[in-house]
Amino acid sequence: MTPSPARGTIVSLTPLPLEADSRAFRIASSLGEAGWRSIVIEGQASASQFWGDAVEVRSFGSQAIRRATTSPRRRARGGVVSMARGGRLGSGGELALYLGFRGWDWWRHCWCPRGCVPPAELYYLHSFEFHRAVAPITARTGARIIYDAHDFYRGIEPPERQFAFDRNRVRPFFDVLEARLVAAADATVTVSDGISALMERTFGRRPIVLRNYHDERLDQAVESDLRNSLSLAPTDRLCVVVGNRKPGMAVDTAVDALAMLPARFHLAFVGRGYEADSERFRRHSAASRVHFGRHVAPNQVVPFIRTADLGLVIYEPYSANYRYALPNGFFQVIAAGLPLVRAALPEMEAAIGRHPVGAHLDRLDPPSLAAVILRCAEDTAGLRSAVAALARELRWETESLRLSRLVDEVTHRPVRILRQSEAVA
Repeated sequence: MTPSPARGTIVSLTPLPLEADSRAFRIASSLGEAGWRSIVIEGQASASQFWGDAVEVRSFGSQAIRRATTSPRRRARGGVVSMARGGRLGSGGELALYLGFRGWDWWRHCWCPRGCVPPAELYYLHSFEFHRAVAPITARTGARIIYDAHDFYRGIEPPERQFAFDRNRVRPFFDVLEARLVAAADATVTVSDGISALMERTFGRRPIVLRNYHDERLDQAVESDLRNSLSLAPTDRLCVVVGNRKPGMAVDTAVDALAMLPARFHLAFVGRGYEADSERFRRHSAASRVHFGRHVAPNQVVPFIRTADLGLVIYEPYSANYRYALPNGFFQVIAAGLPLVRAALPEMEAAIGRHPVGAHLDRLDPPSLAAVILRCAEDTAGLRSAVAALARELRWETESLRLSRLVDEVTHRPVRILRQSEAVA
């Protein structure tokens, strides 16, 4: 469906390339299909134009995929930054790093996007840092803002796991920015009931929940699926972890579990950000059966992984954010029809209900994970019918209707032009 601009314009902003942000892509596509002119401003340029006519995409960053450099200068700079973040350069080093960080933050999230953000009736922010780029526009025009929190950001890493600099400088700065946006936004949105409750306790405002259900209408066929790209035999058993690398993922546990399984078992991570893991596991006993570096566009993920045997969703619930995680990868595994092995997280278990789609682990360690993978691999055919039944329930159409109602309600509120003093500087 080609959108009609008669309803007006909605601009979505994401710090990622759109190809790495399936939630932003899915929401922007739904807005376009609903008749809005849907424009996405991506923070880094996607490598390919995978989106359809329902979405326009603009970029204020260079192409996201760059070759890593291991030059002595880069290594030295990284070492100095790490020392300053850890507090080993004293208060002077911390202050210098903070000034550099604030300058970079302003350039990245305020100066760069302002030049390509057009007038709109609504700005849909997938990152709180972009509020400062659109606040002057909304102050002049009365345009609306919806803030979509993909995570409970202040609860991702417990304080004891953070660098001293991040804990003392970066986190308080980000907390202030997010609190301002939650207070100023016409609506807030998040991904699960648990995250919504955490945000309500923190901000005094409960976000609306739009879950990351898969939209099969956007799926695009792939030339070579995951199994074929790995040149696996029909007798090989392929487990897949879907999603960009996040700290809460139990990557080490999964790789160590694979080493305990027969040689016919393989493990693939489909997503971005695993470069350091690939390097770390080069000498692991299961290295030849662990596959990193596979990623495709958001509308190709489900067709790409469909020929795997099992999907793994393995988040360690060591923080408030990961305890209530309900990631894209979970819904994509279900949409692909794969039996599911997962850590026992309350939001996922609530979504699964009584459907016997696989097995969960109350204790996430390599022996337990290996045993559950082996057990589920023996009954993939029987489990797939339950997965298909669950997939029929977890459909994006239901969330898309809720999104459409929210946008209509927000955009039809009486316009209030802010005084200049109310805008974020």
